[in-house]
Amino acid sequence: MTEPTTTRSQWSEEDFRSFCTDVFASLGRTDQRNAAETYLYGLLNCAGRKSIRRLVETAPGRSEQSLQQFINQSPWDPEPIRRRLFERLVQHLKPSAYVIEEVHFPKHGRYSAAVERQYVHTLGRVCNCQLAITVTLTDEDLTVPINWRLMVPEAWGRDVERRTRARMPDHELPRPYWQYQVEVLDDMALEWGLPSAPVVVDTANRTNIEPFLAGLEQRRQQYLVHVSPTQRVWYETPGNRTPRPQTASLGDTQTLPWHLTVSDLIARTWNLPRETVEWRHEGATGLRSQFLQLPVRATLSDGVAGRAHGPAPQRTLLCEWPLGKARPRGFWLTNMVDRPLSELVALAKIRLHAAPRLEAFADRYGLRDYEGRTFAGWHHHVALCSAAYTYDVIAERTGTRCPGGEDRLEYAAS
Repeated sequence: MTEPTTTRSQWSEEDFRSFCTDVFASLGRTDQRNAAETYLYGLLNCAGRKSIRRLVETAPGRSEQSLQQFINQSPWDPEPIRRRLFERLVQHLKPSAYVIEEVHFPKHGRYSAAVERQYVHTLGRVCNCQLAITVTLTDEDLTVPINWRLMVPEAWGRDVERRTRARMPDHELPRPYWQYQVEVLDDMALEWGLPSAPVVVDTANRTNIEPFLAGLEQRRQQYLVHVSPTQRVWYETPGNRTPRPQTASLGDTQTLPWHLTVSDLIARTWNLPRETVEWRHEGATGLRSQFLQLPVRATLSDGVAGRAHGPAPQRTLLCEWPLGKARPRGFWLTNMVDRPLSELVALAKIRLHAAPRLEAFADRYGLRDYEGRTFAGWHHHVALCSAAYTYDVIAERTGTRCPGGEDRLEYAAS
């Protein structure tokens, strides 16, 4: 997020309290609403690590014990808060995409909800951590997390002691990775009134992504996903004939669709015409690559495109070559088969913006500073971190930002 441009006279404690009154209206008790306001103010204004002790020091008037109880034990539902934050956010931002990201939360010990030694793709190594899925509202300037899922490792499905200590709900059981991605979208689709925008996600480190893509297609959700070169596709052209590549000798199979990996398909079609497209990254313009679009179809569960299932969904495979390079460097699948190439490239590159912005959000608002162990407490904390970021985004857009640092407003807890 860019630095705020508002002046000290434009900042208003009244605006901050009005935001809290609206967003925390679903909390049933006055003491809960006051605690949420205190926590939010602390996240916005506490420098460095945002432990509950330091939040209380930043926003005096509430005991550390009462704030601990509000976050870790109080049985309030964060979903209405997330939904209200989203409703306010889309009044000021039009999403270019809903980018799904994986976020890790390093932890010591074994008893924080869903903690386990597990592989973190963004780090490229195994660490003791919690893993979560978040959906972010992303445009050219901002990436704001709006919904969350904490993933349950296999070992937690049968570990009664750890589940009990972390107060893990009975229905929170291990399930395939792709189901978390679909569920976090389903939460929003039913009641949130989502503005239309495609889903963008990196699946290049995942195997068997077909259930995820099929789940999106069943929901009529547009998507663009980064895929591995080992992803298998059916390649065909109208009339079920493929062009004869100049470098391939396929015999009689030239009249049939090819069922092969993306890398093998590129090896056979690399000399088809490509188009040069300009794109930007973090304000840099004039970046260009060459792109090839190929019509493909889904690989269905029986291994044959369309057999006994009706026609398989149409997709486009998007392949990128850096200018002057012989090898492609990126592959994406999309069901937006009629979108202009320039729009697809912009979506493919939007994750270059989203991932570092998400890390900046985590550092700025103490996302990984939660010290509790309960499942509900984790969800409470991440919802309030999203609230802090959403407040800053909206307040900056409207010129009513609650200040931090030396110029922050004097705060008296309700």
